[in-house]
Amino acid sequence: MRLLFNGLSRSLALTLLLLPAMNALAAKSTNLSPATYNTLNEVQTLLGESKNDEAEAELKDLIDDLKPGFGLALAYQVYGQLELSRDQQNKAVGWFQKSLALDALTDQQTINLSTTVAQLLLAQEKYAQAVKELQPRFDLARKQEGDAKQQNPDAAYIIPPVTFITLATAHQVNKEYAASIPLLREAIKREKEKGNSPKENWLQMLMSAHYQLKQYKETAAVLDDLLRINPQREDYWQQQVGVYQILQRFDKALASLELGYAGGYITKPDSIILLVQLLINQNIPERAGRILQKHLNNGDLELNDKHWKLLAAAWQQGRERDKAAEAMLSASKFLEDGKLILRAAQLKEQNSDFKACMTIALDAIEKGLDDDDKGRALLLAGRSATELNDLKAARRYFQQALTLADSAGNARSWLEYINAMEEYPQS
Repeated sequence: MRLLFNGLSRSLALTLLLLPAMNALAAKSTNLSPATYNTLNEVQTLLGESKNDEAEAELKDLIDDLKPGFGLALAYQVYGQLELSRDQQNKAVGWFQKSLALDALTDQQTINLSTTVAQLLLAQEKYAQAVKELQPRFDLARKQEGDAKQQNPDAAYIIPPVTFITLATAHQVNKEYAASIPLLREAIKREKEKGNSPKENWLQMLMSAHYQLKQYKETAAVLDDLLRINPQREDYWQQQVGVYQILQRFDKALASLELGYAGGYITKPDSIILLVQLLINQNIPERAGRILQKHLNNGDLELNDKHWKLLAAAWQQGRERDKAAEAMLSASKFLEDGKLILRAAQLKEQNSDFKACMTIALDAIEKGLDDDDKGRALLLAGRSATELNDLKAARRYFQQALTLADSAGNARSWLEYINAMEEYPQS
């Protein structure tokens, strides 16, 4: 079954982890003077009012006055924000790197800003540079977290979930799917611990990684999570069905699609057809027929030979011969020959509807058949006429069949039978 995985997008939506409120910074550091704080706060206000030139002038003066340390690191960071507002990403990265190089920010601020730099580099498709920028600080922060947890199990995390996502993204664009999985799972875990649902795109990345590694059970499990978050995404239902089919769990594939259909989430023609096919394959033809008939009648599905043939298959498997015959006749309107009409006639004979059988068999001949099928149609018409006690018509059809090689033997036997009936009529 065709899967609809689209893969990982090469573009990264930035989640910038920059400067918090100035008062929070001031409270955390004794190295930030009131004058520096006031200037940075003023610059932030100007940036918020889109007064970039005035903000830049203030920043330049501040930077000229500051010595290396916490205040200068913050000033460089704000300058990077200014360049981002101008859509100057390269310049922004440069200022952020200058801020980090001072090694004056708190551990939390350092990993946040490193994450932002890596995101900007990823957005520019500088994947190796992004990893080089973030990985060492990430490793250090992980060690710091471990040390803190040993001393206090309730210690807060230093690394935010988005940092794990950023590194996972770098791995995935390099097709290092196995390396991305533990990072993605840790990000999801931390987000849940904060009382939040994980981001849908994080789960998409995790699903893609497992799928690329042919870890189909895990893929299906992640799709369960995605469907809980967004059941309206019909492609998720289709993807899950596809995965279950790969696993040869056709029962689960059908159960998933049935659940989506019952919830009103399965509406696209290809999804409906997939559901019908699964129902037929799982030997539930009556339901398949009812669903397909409903959507054909409602105009949800194109009226073509493919869909009518599928409906005929459902009804035939369910031993609804009359319904199957009608579906075949509908399908035949889209075809150039009468083969399917002949099949409908055969079903009518099986249902002992000899009048309809004779009429439909003759329609098949008129539509066009090769000699072999024409012979079969004439024999059908002859047998039906015999059952209807119209021996004159029966003789005519059998005599026509006599001229065709493959049907000649049967036609001869039936003519002998008619002769006997006429010679020794039943009282």
